Amino acid sequence: MIYVAVQPGPDPHQGAQRRAAITRYFAALQGGDYSTLLDLLTPDAITRWPQSSERITGALSCVRVHENYPGGPPAHRIERITGEGDVWVAELSADYGADRWHVVSVIEFDGLRIARMTDYFGPSFPAPEWRREWVEFEAANA
Repeated sequence: MIYVAVQPGPDPHQGAQRRAAITRYFAALQGGDYSTLLDLLTPDAITRWPQSSERITGALSCVRVHENYPGGPPAHRIERITGEGDVWVAELSADYGADRWHVVSVIEFDGLRIARMTDYFGPSFPAPEWRREWVEFEAANA
């Protein structure tokens, strides 16, 4: 007789719940709803900004940084959310005054709460002329 051990698969609803948590996180960030941010983050959550060599440790510290952002957080729009399991990615466009920036957030979950985020930021810039014949322009930057 052969026995096969079957491991339960991931909760089919967890992906939708994590996608919703990401959407709620960015809506709360934009709306200044810091209590929702605290609900969505694990108490020891880590936010990393590699380009400025900064690391924010703890949900409360993360909230304090956003609360004290000069002029309030930038206006942003979620362009895409993808992921599976514990690791998800959100692509956003953000307006810092008149400047459009692109943001990629790598989001790691512990259950349904965000335990770690690593954010990368880059400004829009004109495409070089030399590759014009091989590319198409997307409406966001055209």
